[in-house]
Amino acid sequence: MRKRTWFEVDDPDDDFEFTDAERDFAAALSGHCAAWAPDDVTGQVGRPDDWDALLAYVGLCDWGEGKPETGKEKAAESHRPLHLIDLGVHLAGDRVRGDRLHNQLYSLPDQPHAWALDATGSTDQLARAAADWFRTVLDKPIVLYVWLHEGYAYAARYAFADSGETLCQLYAKTRAPDGQADALIAAGHVHGRGWIQTVGLPTPSLYLRIRGDLDKGHVIPGVRETTKRGPLRGPWYE
Repeated sequence: MRKRTWFEVDDPDDDFEFTDAERDFAAALSGHCAAWAPDDVTGQVGRPDDWDALLAYVGLCDWGEGKPETGKEKAAESHRPLHLIDLGVHLAGDRVRGDRLHNQLYSLPDQPHAWALDATGSTDQLARAAADWFRTVLDKPIVLYVWLHEGYAYAARYAFADSGETLCQLYAKTRAPDGQADALIAAGHVHGRGWIQTVGLPTPSLYLRIRGDLDKGHVIPGVRETTKRGPLRGPWYE
Protein backbone atom coordinates (compact mmCIF):
# COMPACT_ATOMS: atom_id res chain seq x y z
CA MET A 1 0.00 0.00 0.00
CA ARG A 2 1.31 3.44 -0.93
CA LYS A 3 2.28 5.61 2.00
CA ARG A 4 0.18 8.74 2.19
CA THR A 5 2.12 11.96 1.61
CA TRP A 6 1.90 14.83 4.07
CA PHE A 7 -0.78 17.40 3.15
CA GLU A 8 -1.88 15.37 0.15
CA VAL A 9 -5.13 16.34 -1.60
CA ASP A 10 -6.91 13.08 -2.30
CA ASP A 11 -9.16 13.19 -5.33
CA PRO A 12 -9.61 16.08 -7.78
CA ASP A 13 -13.37 15.73 -7.26
CA ASP A 14 -13.32 15.50 -3.46
CA ASP A 15 -16.00 17.25 -1.44
CA PHE A 16 -13.82 20.14 -0.30
CA GLU A 17 -13.62 21.56 -3.87
CA PHE A 18 -10.18 23.07 -3.44
CA THR A 19 -9.18 25.90 -5.76
CA ASP A 20 -6.18 25.55 -8.06
CA ALA A 21 -4.24 27.96 -5.82
CA GLU A 22 -5.03 25.85 -2.75
CA ARG A 23 -3.96 22.66 -4.52
CA ASP A 24 -0.72 24.35 -5.57
CA PHE A 25 -0.12 25.44 -1.97
CA ALA A 26 -0.82 21.95 -0.60
CA ALA A 27 1.51 20.37 -3.18
CA ALA A 28 4.28 22.87 -2.42
CA LEU A 29 3.81 22.43 1.34
CA SER A 30 3.97 18.67 0.94
CA GLY A 31 7.16 18.96 -1.09
CA HIS A 32 8.86 21.21 1.45
CA CYS A 33 7.96 18.78 4.26
CA ALA A 34 8.88 15.56 2.45
CA ALA A 35 12.49 15.35 3.65
CA TRP A 36 11.80 15.69 7.38
CA ALA A 37 8.16 14.75 8.13
CA PRO A 38 8.22 12.60 11.31
CA ASP A 39 6.59 9.18 11.35
CA ASP A 40 4.49 9.71 14.48
CA VAL A 41 2.29 12.49 13.06
CA THR A 42 0.45 12.99 9.76
CA GLY A 43 -0.17 16.24 7.92
CA GLN A 44 -3.67 16.69 6.49
CA VAL A 45 -5.60 19.31 4.52
CA GLY A 46 -9.28 20.16 4.49
CA ARG A 47 -11.89 22.87 4.79
CA PRO A 48 -14.39 22.82 7.66
CA ASP A 49 -17.98 23.73 6.83
CA ASP A 50 -18.57 27.29 5.61
CA TRP A 51 -14.88 28.18 5.59
CA ASP A 52 -13.31 30.35 2.91
CA ALA A 53 -9.78 29.28 3.90
CA LEU A 54 -7.74 26.13 3.41
CA LEU A 55 -6.74 24.26 6.57
CA ALA A 56 -3.48 22.29 6.83
CA TYR A 57 -2.93 20.66 10.21
CA VAL A 58 -1.27 17.98 12.30
CA GLY A 59 -2.33 16.38 15.57
CA LEU A 60 0.20 15.37 18.21
CA CYS A 61 -0.46 12.28 20.33
CA ASP A 62 1.30 10.42 23.11
CA TRP A 63 1.56 6.74 22.16
CA GLY A 64 2.53 5.63 25.65
CA GLU A 65 5.10 2.84 25.44
CA GLY A 66 5.36 3.12 21.65
CA LYS A 67 3.36 3.23 18.45
CA PRO A 68 2.13 -0.18 17.27
CA GLU A 69 3.75 -1.68 14.21
CA THR A 70 1.81 -1.14 10.99
CA GLY A 71 -0.60 -3.96 10.24
CA LYS A 72 -0.47 -5.47 13.72
CA GLU A 73 -3.39 -5.14 16.11
CA LYS A 74 -2.44 -4.03 19.57
CA ALA A 75 -5.18 -4.10 22.20
CA ALA A 76 -2.99 -2.94 25.07
CA GLU A 77 -4.08 0.26 26.77
CA SER A 78 -0.57 1.68 26.42
CA HIS A 79 -1.02 1.69 22.64
CA ARG A 80 -4.21 3.71 22.68
CA PRO A 81 -2.91 7.18 21.83
CA LEU A 82 -3.78 10.23 23.91
CA HIS A 83 -4.41 13.30 21.79
CA LEU A 84 -2.36 16.26 23.03
CA ILE A 85 -2.75 19.20 20.65
CA ASP A 86 -3.76 20.23 17.11
CA LEU A 87 -1.45 22.56 15.19
CA GLY A 88 -2.25 24.08 11.84
CA VAL A 89 -2.30 26.89 9.32
CA HIS A 90 -5.11 28.74 7.57
CA LEU A 91 -4.48 29.87 3.98
CA ALA A 92 -6.63 32.73 2.70
CA GLY A 93 -5.51 34.44 -0.48
CA ASP A 94 -1.92 35.60 -0.14
CA ARG A 95 -1.83 35.20 3.65
CA VAL A 96 -1.12 32.20 5.84
CA ARG A 97 -1.55 32.09 9.62
CA GLY A 98 -0.59 29.26 11.93
CA ASP A 99 -1.08 28.49 15.62
CA ARG A 100 -2.60 26.03 18.05
CA LEU A 101 -6.06 25.04 16.80
CA HIS A 102 -9.31 24.57 18.66
CA ASN A 103 -9.59 20.81 19.17
CA GLN A 104 -13.06 20.62 17.60
CA LEU A 105 -13.56 23.72 15.45
CA TYR A 106 -9.99 23.95 14.11
CA SER A 107 -10.13 27.71 14.48
CA LEU A 108 -7.15 29.87 15.44
CA PRO A 109 -7.06 31.47 18.91
CA ASP A 110 -8.17 35.08 19.34
CA GLN A 111 -4.82 35.88 20.95
CA PRO A 112 -1.91 34.41 18.94
CA HIS A 113 0.84 32.58 20.80
CA ALA A 114 4.38 33.93 20.69
CA TRP A 115 5.31 31.15 18.25
CA ALA A 116 2.38 31.75 15.88
CA LEU A 117 2.84 32.24 12.12
CA ASP A 118 1.56 35.19 10.08
CA ALA A 119 3.04 35.62 6.61
CA THR A 120 2.13 36.98 3.18
CA GLY A 121 3.61 36.26 -0.24
CA SER A 122 3.41 34.02 -3.28
CA THR A 123 2.08 30.48 -3.12
CA ASP A 124 5.54 28.95 -2.81
CA GLN A 125 6.66 31.56 -0.26
CA LEU A 126 3.63 30.80 1.87
CA ALA A 127 4.19 27.04 1.55
CA ARG A 128 7.84 27.44 2.57
CA ALA A 129 6.89 29.65 5.54
CA ALA A 130 4.25 27.13 6.65
CA ALA A 131 6.64 24.18 6.28
CA ASP A 132 9.35 25.96 8.30
CA TRP A 133 6.74 26.82 10.95
CA PHE A 134 5.49 23.24 11.19
CA ARG A 135 9.03 21.98 11.59
CA THR A 136 9.82 24.53 14.33
CA VAL A 137 6.67 23.75 16.31
CA LEU A 138 7.02 19.97 15.92
CA ASP A 139 10.57 20.25 17.24
CA LYS A 140 9.34 21.87 20.46
CA PRO A 141 10.11 19.55 23.40
CA ILE A 142 7.18 18.08 25.33
CA VAL A 143 7.24 16.72 28.89
CA LEU A 144 4.68 15.01 31.09
CA TYR A 145 4.53 16.12 34.73
CA VAL A 146 2.92 13.81 37.30
CA TRP A 147 1.79 14.48 40.88
CA LEU A 148 1.65 11.61 43.37
CA HIS A 149 -0.23 11.26 46.67
CA GLU A 150 0.19 8.15 48.81
CA GLY A 151 1.81 6.40 45.85
CA TYR A 152 -0.96 7.14 43.34
CA ALA A 153 -1.03 9.67 40.51
CA TYR A 154 -3.79 12.22 41.06
CA ALA A 155 -2.79 14.89 38.54
CA ALA A 156 -0.76 15.16 35.35
CA ARG A 157 0.10 17.80 32.75
CA TYR A 158 1.63 17.65 29.29
CA ALA A 159 3.52 20.85 28.53
CA PHE A 160 5.90 22.42 26.04
CA ALA A 161 9.22 22.36 27.87
CA ASP A 162 10.50 25.54 26.23
CA SER A 163 7.57 27.75 27.24
CA GLY A 164 5.76 25.78 29.96
CA GLU A 165 2.51 26.04 28.01
CA THR A 166 -0.08 23.43 29.00
CA LEU A 167 -1.18 21.06 26.23
CA CYS A 168 -3.59 18.93 28.24
CA GLN A 169 -4.02 17.93 31.88
CA LEU A 170 -6.06 15.93 34.35
CA TYR A 171 -6.92 16.23 38.03
CA ALA A 172 -8.65 13.48 40.03
CA LYS A 173 -10.21 14.87 43.22
CA THR A 174 -10.80 11.42 44.68
CA ARG A 175 -7.07 10.66 44.72
CA ALA A 176 -5.82 14.14 45.62
CA PRO A 177 -4.82 15.29 49.12
CA ASP A 178 -7.79 16.19 51.32
CA GLY A 179 -8.97 19.76 50.85
CA GLN A 180 -6.61 20.52 47.97
CA ALA A 181 -9.28 20.81 45.29
CA ASP A 182 -11.31 23.32 47.34
CA ALA A 183 -8.17 25.37 47.99
CA LEU A 184 -7.30 25.43 44.27
CA ILE A 185 -10.81 26.53 43.35
CA ALA A 186 -10.78 29.24 46.03
CA ALA A 187 -7.45 30.50 44.64
CA GLY A 188 -8.91 30.75 41.13
CA HIS A 189 -7.09 27.78 39.61
CA VAL A 190 -10.18 26.55 37.80
CA HIS A 191 -11.58 27.15 34.32
CA GLY A 192 -14.83 26.45 32.50
CA ARG A 193 -17.00 23.78 34.06
CA GLY A 194 -14.86 23.15 37.09
CA TRP A 195 -11.67 22.09 35.28
CA ILE A 196 -8.92 22.44 37.87
CA GLN A 197 -5.70 23.88 36.45
CA THR A 198 -2.57 22.01 37.49
CA VAL A 199 -0.44 25.16 37.35
CA GLY A 200 -1.76 25.85 40.85
CA LEU A 201 -0.32 22.64 42.27
CA PRO A 202 2.95 22.33 44.22
CA THR A 203 6.11 20.98 42.56
CA PRO A 204 5.37 17.81 40.55
CA SER A 205 6.65 14.48 41.80
CA LEU A 206 7.98 13.21 38.46
CA TYR A 207 8.47 14.16 34.84
CA LEU A 208 8.75 12.09 31.69
CA ARG A 209 10.21 13.26 28.38
CA ILE A 210 7.63 12.68 25.64
CA ARG A 211 9.29 14.11 22.52
CA GLY A 212 11.92 16.61 21.42
CA ASP A 213 15.27 17.72 22.75
CA LEU A 214 15.10 18.97 26.35
CA ASP A 215 18.30 20.95 25.72
CA LYS A 216 15.95 23.29 23.83
CA GLY A 217 13.81 23.75 26.93
CA HIS A 218 13.79 23.20 30.66
CA VAL A 219 11.86 21.32 33.32
CA ILE A 220 10.61 22.52 36.68
CA PRO A 221 13.56 22.49 39.10
CA GLY A 222 13.65 19.72 41.68
CA VAL A 223 11.46 17.29 39.74
CA ARG A 224 12.79 13.73 39.36
CA GLU A 225 12.90 12.21 35.89
CA THR A 226 11.33 8.83 35.22
CA THR A 227 11.21 6.61 32.16
CA LYS A 228 8.21 4.53 33.24
CA ARG A 229 4.61 5.58 33.55
CA GLY A 230 1.85 4.22 35.72
CA PRO A 231 -1.89 4.53 35.14
CA LEU A 232 -3.22 8.07 34.64
CA ARG A 233 -6.99 7.84 34.94
CA GLY A 234 -9.44 10.66 34.48
CA PRO A 235 -10.73 13.05 31.82
CA TRP A 236 -8.08 15.08 29.98
CA TYR A 237 -8.72 18.74 29.16
CA GLU A 238 -6.81 21.86 28.15
